[in-house]
Amino acid sequence: MPGPLGLSIIPAEPAVGQVIAITGAGRGIGLATARRFSEAGHRLALNYRHSRDSLDEVVSLAAERGGQAVLVQGDVGDRADAERFVATAEETYGRIDVLVTNAGILFSEPTDQVTPEHWEETIRTNLNGTWWCLRAVLPGMLQRGEGRIITISSELGMIGFPTYAAYCASKGGIIALTKAVAKEVAPRGILVNSVAPGPIVTDMLVKDTIEFNDETRQQVPLRRFGEADEIARVVEFLAGPGGAFMVGQVVSPNGGTAI
Repeated sequence: MPGPLGLSIIPAEPAVGQVIAITGAGRGIGLATARRFSEAGHRLALNYRHSRDSLDEVVSLAAERGGQAVLVQGDVGDRADAERFVATAEETYGRIDVLVTNAGILFSEPTDQVTPEHWEETIRTNLNGTWWCLRAVLPGMLQRGEGRIITISSELGMIGFPTYAAYCASKGGIIALTKAVAKEVAPRGILVNSVAPGPIVTDMLVKDTIEFNDETRQQVPLRRFGEADEIARVVEFLAGPGGAFMVGQVVSPNGGTAI
């Protein structure tokens, strides 16, 4: 049914599943994660910046499986948009059980050629976007004494990569943020963990000819790049019963590139 500007609601019968909020859900890992949770009939709040059309399948599937989806357009690197996304999810469903902070961008360029604009946009979207959403969702989770926050970082936040200085800095920051907050809020029932993927076949990787090529693929011990759904399954694990004793962990499905 119609909603306010930038907001679409797909009605359905009430679901018994979790309430899951995902940023950057319009493509790549975010889209694969949204699909996986929609198949299980969860109630979803899905943020996207540009890729609205790709979510039609997800919202339809959620409704078919007894779930529901609310779509919120916005740039989570902007504090107001991030807070509006979280507020919309909480107003729609009454709570957020799981927050997945996935929104991210990448510029591949030599360090001495990184522009101030590219540096600031990378940090703003990747690190600040994670921070604003995490900060907005915590009060409700702390009040209820339960919740899960899953940040999407990268193996490159741990090992680095040439021409990815800004990206590595932003993802390394996410890992440090995850660990700090996890230690702080675990005693109050909130589990915070991070998924740090290796090279995954998404639009972001395919557009980067420096990394997306046969030579790089052969450097992966598995001799292939990962698929977005393989990362979504790890997120699903951390959000479910299997993640009940996971606190401040960085789970890195990477095909062996960061051994």
